[in-house]
Amino acid sequence: MRPVFGVHIKEASGSIPISMLLLIVGSQAMAGALSVTGAGEFIGGHIAALVKLVDGNSYAVGFIFFLIPFIMTQFMSNRGTMLIFHPIAIATCAYIGGNPVGLMILIQAACLSAFMTPMATSAVPYIMECGGYDQTSMIKQGLLYSVIACVVSVGWIMTLYPIL
Repeated sequence: MRPVFGVHIKEASGSIPISMLLLIVGSQAMAGALSVTGAGEFIGGHIAALVKLVDGNSYAVGFIFFLIPFIMTQFMSNRGTMLIFHPIAIATCAYIGGNPVGLMILIQAACLSAFMTPMATSAVPYIMECGGYDQTSMIKQGLLYSVIACVVSVGWIMTLYPIL
């Protein structure tokens, strides 16, 4: 078999730990289950109630729509989380008569910032395995970046694309 980038495909795929493969499969199943069972709508109902509490303040709504997908994408696939929250953002903006563009961008930013748990993305378990990291070190290393990403994303995007 011909090597790709100097590595044989059978050798590379044979060296992947089975625990990581099971983790990837499990996160895909979790994303599918949340979509199919209606848990996305359940979460959306709670978010709509939170939006009602903050009375349509763009920054508060943006914070909600950044924080919740950011947390959820640490435990399931980022694509699945985006697919759940995009319709929720559109429905929320339709409910309050707002523009969903900023929320859509925030959801993308939050869901593509999955780095604090090994379930978030398939590259993280490789880093943990090779570097000798554990879950505590991943959270410690990602906490400051997470706070900065949230503040900058919500502040910048909600200034450029306010909901109301």
